[in-house]
Amino acid sequence: MDNEILVSILTAVTSALGIKEIWLLWKKRMELNEEKAQKDSKAKDKLVSEVILDLKKKIEELEEKIDSLIEENTMLREKLARMEERLILSASNRATRKRTKKQTPEK
Repeated sequence: MDNEILVSILTAVTSALGIKEIWLLWKKRMELNEEKAQKDSKAKDKLVSEVILDLKKKIEELEEKIDSLIEENTMLREKLARMEERLILSASNRATRKRTKKQTPEK
C-alpha cells in the first residue's frame, strides 16, 4: 500500500509539474503574440503618422500655391483693367480724330 500511495503522489507531482510547464509555455506564447501585435500596431501607427504628416505638408504647399495664384490673378485683373482703360481711351481718341478729319474736308 505504501508503494501505491508513493506512486500516486509521484504521479500527481509530475502531472502538476507538467501542467505548470504547459501553462508556462502557453503563457509565453500568448505574451509573444501580444508583443507581436503591439509591434505591428506601433509600426502601423508610425506609418499612419508619417502619411498624415506627408499629407499635411502637401496641403500646406497647396495652400501656399493657392495664395500665390490668387495674388497673381489679382495682379492680372488689374493689368487687364488698365489695358481695357487704355484701349477705350485710345479708341475714343481715334474716333474723335477721325470725325474731325472727316468733318474738316466737308466744310
